[in-house]
Amino acid sequence: MRKATLAAIVVMFSIATAVEAQQRFVRAEENQRRDLVITTSAGQQILIGKSDQMPDGERQVGFSDVAISPDGQAVGWTALFPNCCTSYPIPMLVEVYIAGKRRTFDPAIAPWHWCFVDGVGKIAALSTTVHGPQNEIIELWDIPTGKKLEDFTWMEGESNPRAPAWVANIHATYDKPPDQRSHICSTGR
Repeated sequence: MRKATLAAIVVMFSIATAVEAQQRFVRAEENQRRDLVITTSAGQQILIGKSDQMPDGERQVGFSDVAISPDGQAVGWTALFPNCCTSYPIPMLVEVYIAGKRRTFDPAIAPWHWCFVDGVGKIAALSTTVHGPQNEIIELWDIPTGKKLEDFTWMEGESNPRAPAWVANIHATYDKPPDQRSHICSTGR
């Protein structure tokens, strides 16, 4: 009897794990409180609250550039924070929700564009100043470890023929109008 009960528990756990692994994210949007609500293919809603990750104690005021990965396994966004010198909040962090965990990436400057790179294992972000010279810092991170893998500085007015393929790819998507930008990039490798 114990063996049958144990076997039934193992089977139920295996089925639950398989169902969870097959679940996909199908929607991600802000609610009235400006928290992010992610909806799974099974109708489950996951609430992502605003972050207080900034060292100066500023609290996040919203989410922008929210996107679901092509395979539905991850959701990414930029976190908006108040800025002393503008009348609008600016993006300060890039975050990804994957495998039940929220991952936070802190670009060098304000991240105005980001993308999933070659699936959901990496992200890239293009950051620059709010006003002034538009020198861009483009960074590539490993999502599971949070480790920065590479970075590249794209100087204003430069054509950058020596830029790595992943840099050229994210830069090309950033040059499009905001409503035509993709959150999917490739390293070109």
